Amino acid sequence: MEFAICAPFMLGLFAAMVDVGNLLRARITMAGAVAAAAQYATMVGSTVTATNTQNVVTNVATAAGLAATSTVTGPGCYCPSAYPVTYSTATCGSTCANNALTASTYIVIKAKYTYTPIAPHLSSIVRTDLIETATVLLQ
Repeated sequence: MEFAICAPFMLGLFAAMVDVGNLLRARITMAGAVAAAAQYATMVGSTVTATNTQNVVTNVATAAGLAATSTVTGPGCYCPSAYPVTYSTATCGSTCANNALTASTYIVIKAKYTYTPIAPHLSSIVRTDLIETATVLLQ
């Protein structure tokens, strides 16, 4: 009798633990994929292409079993602003109007993955859309 009362609660708790673990694994994988693409863009420098950078994100995520989508903007010239940092389009080499910085070449990497939980109630508790973004200064 006690088992019949406790079993549904224990199974729900187990499913939630598995979901949280899988969600954290997916978040870490997405962060790693974007970090790998950022490192690739940094190493290649100003000759990097958006397509190649996007392929790095996709390949890393696919190798880990995630069907992530990614968008890469740039490379392009931008002026960074103060906190929170935003980037406005500018002519390369010009002085930024909002500060004394010189407009530089950046690439913006964004990846998205939607986790489908085992326990459907988890999506009402935590966000299951995982979005990772990196803005990389190219030399």
